[in-house]
Parts: sequence; C-alpha cells; structure tokens
Amino acid sequence: MTQTSDVVIIGGGVIGGAVAWSLARRGINVTIVEAGRIGRGASWASAGVLAPEWSAHDPPALTTLAEDSLASWEDWVGELEEHTGIGLNFRRDGLLNLWVDPDAAHLPPELAVECPPDQRGERLSAAEVRKLEPLLTGPIAGGVLYSQDGQVDNPRLAPALIRAASDLGARVLTDSPVASWLGTAGRCTGVRTLNGLEISAGAVLIAAGAWSGPLAKASGVTLPVEPWRGQMLAFDTPARPFRHIVFCGELVLVARPHGPLVVGTTLEKVGFDSRVTLAGLHHILARAERIAPGLGDLPLARSWAGLRPGSPDGLPYLGPVPGWEGLFAATGHGRKGIILAPITGELMARAVLDGVIDPRLAPCLPSRVVDGPQP
Repeated sequence: MTQTSDVVIIGGGVIGGAVAWSLARRGINVTIVEAGRIGRGASWASAGVLAPEWSAHDPPALTTLAEDSLASWEDWVGELEEHTGIGLNFRRDGLLNLWVDPDAAHLPPELAVECPPDQRGERLSAAEVRKLEPLLTGPIAGGVLYSQDGQVDNPRLAPALIRAASDLGARVLTDSPVASWLGTAGRCTGVRTLNGLEISAGAVLIAAGAWSGPLAKASGVTLPVEPWRGQMLAFDTPARPFRHIVFCGELVLVARPHGPLVVGTTLEKVGFDSRVTLAGLHHILARAERIAPGLGDLPLARSWAGLRPGSPDGLPYLGPVPGWEGLFAATGHGRKGIILAPITGELMARAVLDGVIDPRLAPCLPSRVVDGPQP
C-alpha cells in the first residue's frame, strides 16, 4: 500500500508537531507518522519549564536559540490556544535559580555550588531569596531571578499542535513505527513503516526524539542522538508552595497553578530504560529536602520517567542530513525541547520548503563535527 505527501514527519511529539503546524499553515500536505501515541515521549514527561539558561555549562548557541524562542512563546501559544480551544496554561511565573553554600553539612553532591548566569536576571542575596520564597530555608547562598521565564502544561502541548496541524489538513498515523526511509543514490523519497505502508514524499523530517538515532542507523545514517533518562515526582499540596519556578543545579521545583508540586529531575544515561527507580527518587527527594526542608512530608501523588533526546555536545540536530537530499533532522533537543518548539517549527519549515538555513542553526547542523562528549 502506498500513499503520497509533500512532507513526512517522523514523530508526533512537541517538535514534530511544531514543524507540522508551521508547514500546514503554509498549505503544505503533511503526514505525521508516530510509533506510539501522540506526545507520550519526552514531551509528556518533562517539567514544562520555559527557561533559556539551565546552567553556565549550556552551549552559547543553545542559549541564544532558547532566548529567541522564549520571546515568541506568548504569541505562538496564544494562537495555538485560539485555534484549538485547548488551554495550555502558559504563565510567566519567573524562575529563581539558586546556588548553595559549598561548605554546608549533608549537602547532596548533585546540588549546584556555583553562581548561575545572570546576564538576563537579577542577582539576589540569600535574604532576598527567602523573602520571595519563605520555604527555601536550606543553605542558600544566593540566587538569580529571571522574571520572564515561565511554564506550560506540557502534556497538552503535543496533542494541541497535532490537532492544529490536522485541522489544516495534516494526516496523522499513530502506532506506526517507521522501519526505514525510501530512496536511492542519496535521495530520500519517503518512508516505509513496519506494517508495510509506503509513503512517498518530497521531504522527510526525523523528529523521533530519543529514537531518532537508531532509526537513522537502520538506514545507514549516523545521527548520534542518545536517551537521557529523567525521573520526576509530583506531590499534592494544600496551597501553592512557591510563587516562582525554583532551580538548583539539576533540582527543579515547579508549582502548577491548579495542581501538584512537580519535583525533579535526574539526568541518567541508561539507554532506553524508562523505568522509575528508588535510587532516582531518593536523589530527587534528598536534594529537595536540603533546599526546602519539609517537602518530604507532603503526600506523593505520582512518579514517572521519560527519555530526553540528548546529543554528545549538548546541541540539537537541526537541518539537512548530509548525504541524503530531501532528508532533514529536528531532534536532540535534550532538556530544551519545550522551549525550543516555536523557533524549531518556524526555522525548520523554512529549511524544508525554501532551503534557507537560518544563521542561528549553523552550530546545530547535522553535518557538524562533534569535538567530544559533554555532561
């Protein structure tokens, strides 16, 4: 059985959905091919934080992309909500990025002990931090407040994007793993699914998250995307415990506006193992308790884990895949997939349709040479 499409997008997460919506708005016939259910990978499992700078170790090119994407988020998500009627609870709560006293007793090694970047933020003393967030009674040395950072109801985001694209004519295939793409002599002409369906297309975009690397390898292409497991907890709270999103190293505390307190996360390179572990939950709780003593007494609502699509140098793969005309990648976003959705959708639509590679994508091209692994 054979179908045709202008563009096939492999992956129905936030990144695939963002590109599909951008293409469908331009009148392009798009087919989204998802191996499982829409948006049930990293898009669903993340904390939904919209913050350009996690730490001073982020590659500058990644921070620039994230800052530019954040600037467009309000208009982008507003249009998406208006089109679909799905409330996504976008909020600019602001983010408080902490550092702690390195000489404090019983300090988990995963907590940050260095000052976070403050180019966009307001540096605060420990007393000022506690005035903003009284529950932060641990060994806080100071913080930086990023007032424009925010959060979104991320489990709803991918379904909203896919619905918006579908309303504009995009075709959506779920439970349809792609076996390989079609083509010869360096020209990609479509994809073949495991159930034997062939879809001919003028262009194919790989946006399969952590599974992008194995998928590319099956067709002889090197795309070194690797899974990074992140584990999370959610606690029931009688009232909203924090006014701001709170960061401290790898620790993330996100108080949902009408829901639980989300606490995470881990960064584990354990392959495609998405199981929750007692060790992972212990690490999360130990860090949270050291920063905000008493959180461990809250009732646990649930725990979960997801696989982020990481890359050796911490940058996503965005652009044409070398050696294959008509094949593109939009994957490897690591912890920044949610915030990068608007800019990825727009810039990749231009790259696919017009062959225009925005200068901001130059460090992220799949043809780049990676010097070495990053943490």
